[in-house]
Amino acid sequence: RNKMKKQLLIAAVAATMASVSMADISISGDSKINFTNVDHETANSDSNTFKHDINLTVAGKNGDTGILVRTSTTENTVDDSTASTALTLEDAYVTSKIGDVNVKMGQFNNTSDSNISDATNASIRSGRFVADYTYKGVKVTYVDQNHSGEAIIVSGEISGVTLSHKMANGAGTTADGTTAGATDYTDTKISGSIAGVDLMYRSKDMDDADTAATSDLEVIQVGGSIAGVDLIAVQAKASHASDTFSSEGKMGVLGAYNNYFGVKATTKMAGNTIAIARIETEDTDGVAGDDYTKLIVTRPLAAGATFEATYTDKDDTTAGSDTQTLDLELAVKF
Repeated sequence: RNKMKKQLLIAAVAATMASVSMADISISGDSKINFTNVDHETANSDSNTFKHDINLTVAGKNGDTGILVRTSTTENTVDDSTASTALTLEDAYVTSKIGDVNVKMGQFNNTSDSNISDATNASIRSGRFVADYTYKGVKVTYVDQNHSGEAIIVSGEISGVTLSHKMANGAGTTADGTTAGATDYTDTKISGSIAGVDLMYRSKDMDDADTAATSDLEVIQVGGSIAGVDLIAVQAKASHASDTFSSEGKMGVLGAYNNYFGVKATTKMAGNTIAIARIETEDTDGVAGDDYTKLIVTRPLAAGATFEATYTDKDDTTAGSDTQTLDLELAVKF
């Protein structure tokens, strides 16, 4: 009898081990280390900053159901020896299928065109639910989130043109991301290529009267390649004269501007990727803002590492506030 109990125990343990070995579990991550020197026009205002950003992702899958957890730690230090003790939970969600419907539930970053950011684009929030179903090339997505109401997104492709139309209600957001009461809005995006030229147009139309709190937003993006040089131009604008919005799109991180226009050229040279960008902004409509000139050099290194040097010359509208910034970044993925 004892021998039989041992055999049953061994069989139970073996079955547990078998189920674990069958699970599709992966661990991945990425890390960025930056050294940034900022040279201010104002005397005694220069700064040197070291920063690290480390992300660790654990994902598991069993059939159509998966789970993902991503944590991060970030430290930005200016002459400070204080140790970083914060470990932030970024993403924590479950994905699965109910028939032909894909579902995603939990805490994660919303996706949107970052040329005109808003709070739901730049922030990770909990209590999100997304379900999507595709029928004959047309994808219908339903979004519900605790903090800002519901949305339905219809998207697809017709003759090489990609279309997306979002209808949202609930709390809504202003252009710069702050809550603005029960503001409904639509968000329409059209993109495609004509004769080698890539085109994108996006319009975010707030249903309420156009004010600084509920300003419509618009983006036009044009790109293409000439003689090995990739060119892109972006115009982003808030329709209300005094409204501002942030951006973390094709021209890099920008914030608190009513509109901007940027042009960037990218090419490869001696194993490096070299980009030059020029961005002009307006604080409010018709009032000149800061202008930026950027030079970005990226080079792949061994074992999945990348080195990037970014030089930014900022012509600030505030007298005596011009800056020249050199950012050196070492990034690696595993």
